[in-house]
Amino acid sequence: MGPHQYLTLPHLIRLFQEAAMRNSDRLGISTPQLVAQQGLTWVLHRQIIQAAHWPTLGQDVQVLTLPARVERGLLIIRDFYLLDAQGTPLITSTSAWSTMNTSSRRIKPLPTSVTELLTDLPPPAQHLPWPEGKVQPPERTDQGMTFRVTYAHLDFNNHLTNPAFAELMVEPLGIDHLTQYLPRRADITYHREARYGDLLRAGSTRLDTNGPVTFRHTLMRDDELLATMETEWVAR
Repeated sequence: MGPHQYLTLPHLIRLFQEAAMRNSDRLGISTPQLVAQQGLTWVLHRQIIQAAHWPTLGQDVQVLTLPARVERGLLIIRDFYLLDAQGTPLITSTSAWSTMNTSSRRIKPLPTSVTELLTDLPPPAQHLPWPEGKVQPPERTDQGMTFRVTYAHLDFNNHLTNPAFAELMVEPLGIDHLTQYLPRRADITYHREARYGDLLRAGSTRLDTNGPVTFRHTLMRDDELLATMETEWVAR
């Protein structure tokens, strides 16, 4: 929860990631299992989040997640649902994951030990929608902050954990915006890893739209683009 007593975007991503870890563990394809057996680990490429309602402090919620489909033998599309106590969806998310070799740090095709387990998947009509196109970085950023990757930012892959990308990229918006607005939508693309001690710069710029308050965000290491994100916000 944040100071406004609503669940925040980084904490939501953390909840979803924990649910994905538990689900993959039950399937026998968790990161520790893949590392031990094949030297592979899961990495997240893109996540799209659509929020109808953000839960508040003390509200009971549950997370439902499942693999939805396999793309070209390289990606697993995984869907998430944050439900209230009555089972009504509050927030939905779809995401793309692949496997990376832990030594070379290169993306590898999904192993047959994974794809053979994922044959009984939901029909296309039950998949969450996947957006067309990609999030482009802004031509300039109007607001920015610099961060050093610390030990607390790292995950078991020894790189910047997925929730920290969003956490750092929204910080330039400032406390007034972050306490007065809630994200209605977020579309995050992860381009490159960040490691312990890296100096990163998060930047954002507001887009000129007739709809909701919309920002484009980047996370940079020198001239390297690590991540892009587009967010839409509504007053709470």
